[in-house]
Amino acid sequence: MKPVIEKNTDLIVRKNKELSAILEVSKVLTTSFDLRKNLSAVMSTLGCLLEMQRGCVFLVDSISKELNIVAAHGLTKENIEKGKYHIGEGIVGRVLEKKTPMVIPNIGKEPLFLNKTGSRPEKEGISFLCVPIEFKGEALGVLNVDRIYSKKHGNVDDDLRVLKIVASLIAQFVKLWESYEKVEKEKESLKRELKGRYKIENIIGESERMQEVFQAVYRVAPSMASVL
Repeated sequence: MKPVIEKNTDLIVRKNKELSAILEVSKVLTTSFDLRKNLSAVMSTLGCLLEMQRGCVFLVDSISKELNIVAAHGLTKENIEKGKYHIGEGIVGRVLEKKTPMVIPNIGKEPLFLNKTGSRPEKEGISFLCVPIEFKGEALGVLNVDRIYSKKHGNVDDDLRVLKIVASLIAQFVKLWESYEKVEKEKESLKRELKGRYKIENIIGESERMQEVFQAVYRVAPSMASVL
């Protein structure tokens, strides 16, 4: 009877960790519109709460159309810089292309696993889980993690379910971030346009009194004084 109780206890602990991870991810993604900071915090959460060894968020670059790492856990800066994939290339590229999750039980025995980051010198025994990040059918990127499974780590189905939820939250955040960036660029463009249109040089006035006004404006403009 004791083993059954222990099994149920392990399951409850595991489920609580999964719920805590999802809750923490949702909190992190609403703290700001800092893309890299928020996504890095998401990966750290998965590493700490769900004991995932390594993980990356890849997003599609709007210009090169390549998949680039924008946030990672367990990788060095050099590893991250090497992590670039074309659509359809390797496991990461295929998951984006097909918009379908893939699980590699042992990356040491999978020729499609390219290890372009160089972050896994020892590949034997490592499982690789990869899910698409998509919003309303639009493929935005890929979320992947490394796993070394044991009884307390749950199973692939548990992890895939959690990763799909996290990928969905990331997708919503990325679209909000894109909208935010678009609005900010439009605001800056409008400011530049208005600044150019209404600068002092564009005010027309040839009278002596207007020339005095212009001279006064130029004198006080560099200061912080309030002038009427």
